[in-house]
Amino acid sequence: MSNLIPRDTVDVIRTFNDLAIDLYGTTCTLFVPTNTTVLEPDDIYTAPSSVVYKRYIQVPVWIEWFVKDLRRLRKLGIFSEEVLPMVAWFKNTPEVIIQSYIKVETRYIPNNFDTDEFEIVEVLMRNMYDSEIYRCFRMAPRRAKR
Repeated sequence: MSNLIPRDTVDVIRTFNDLAIDLYGTTCTLFVPTNTTVLEPDDIYTAPSSVVYKRYIQVPVWIEWFVKDLRRLRKLGIFSEEVLPMVAWFKNTPEVIIQSYIKVETRYIPNNFDTDEFEIVEVLMRNMYDSEIYRCFRMAPRRAKR
């Protein structure tokens, strides 16, 4: 640990983040892959049906469907030109990783999406790995896997 900020302080700030997402976030169903390390050697040849997901029901998430502020995007490390990215903020537990996806109720989704499933495509690390307070991710509509 870096010891720049005491661990107890980081934990308290994390609970405030979790509280804000509980209050203002929408609920979704979260699917987190559990066997990615087993499938890693055969990565390109892995069939979508061989990925095993753990399902979490009623997980709060704050979704920004279209982030338009370029300065804020650069702070997050996102450099996009044509497509406005979707950013999601999750609580610190359960741990969300790349290839996880969420299923959101249709009433919360803007009209220009044809799906209700969105995949985590990038982790947006904002602080040091051991002092990370916010769980922020870039998302994309989930493609139909064949």
